[in-house]
Amino acid sequence: MNWREYQALQKVTELGDRFVSYVDEGGGNTADRDPVILLHGIPVWGYLWHRVLPAVATHHRTLIPDLLGFGFSDRRDCFDRSITRQAEMIDAWMEKLGIADAAFVAHDIGGGVALRLATLFPHRVSRLCVMNTVCYDSWPIELMLQFGHPSAKSIASASKTIGTLSVALKSGFATSPATEVMDGLLAPYHTEVGKLSLIRNAASLNTNQTTEITDRLHQIDVPTMVLWGEDDKFQLSQYGKRLAKDIPGAQWVPIANARHFVMLDQPERVATHLQSFLSAKTAATSA
Repeated sequence: MNWREYQALQKVTELGDRFVSYVDEGGGNTADRDPVILLHGIPVWGYLWHRVLPAVATHHRTLIPDLLGFGFSDRRDCFDRSITRQAEMIDAWMEKLGIADAAFVAHDIGGGVALRLATLFPHRVSRLCVMNTVCYDSWPIELMLQFGHPSAKSIASASKTIGTLSVALKSGFATSPATEVMDGLLAPYHTEVGKLSLIRNAASLNTNQTTEITDRLHQIDVPTMVLWGEDDKFQLSQYGKRLAKDIPGAQWVPIANARHFVMLDQPERVATHLQSFLSAKTAATSA
């Protein structure tokens, strides 16, 4: 699936004076009762999940929102894009769609959003899988700190900025990604509006918003899987192991020959683990 085909699946919901673009796919007898929400990170969008979407949607109603300021959700300037606000947005979006709770599968800052939901909005989360997620004081990485400086908007054009990001992000893959995939991941940001929105997104990254919930992680009481591309250079596996220890009963699943973008490096293995985890009837146990 190329990014234009993926975008064609998206719907739009208004939340106050903002709007959220999202995919809502799924089948099977449990599709309406057992929804799964997949959350992306920075600097990508929902297209990140295109290789595992078919497998998950076979048995579950699968929803993939673009976070505010990302992808094809609202990218206007002058609003807060922090993971605190993103978690509040997901709560409001679920309310708007009539979804009481869902299994969350989340990556990077999307994982930070999901961890905030699981600790501060626990009624929303029925299961939790985080992949190569931001947590504790593991973030922001140097690239995002530099990119989020307000002066970045005048240093380079959108096309040059995207070129720089493309080169930098390749180190997040175990093998060189296909040009089509890389182009798709950054497609929404090729305009000056998209570039500025991505800069604002990077400027919103705040370590305090994950360290704030460190003492609450032990309160998470839903089945949890911490799945990690073990060769990640952006979010080191030591943080994932710590997370798996701090969340009661969490399962630690390292994925070999995968880096930060584990769902693109090893889509079949990730899909297999997700299918098993999402269909399990009892909580996972520590590995």
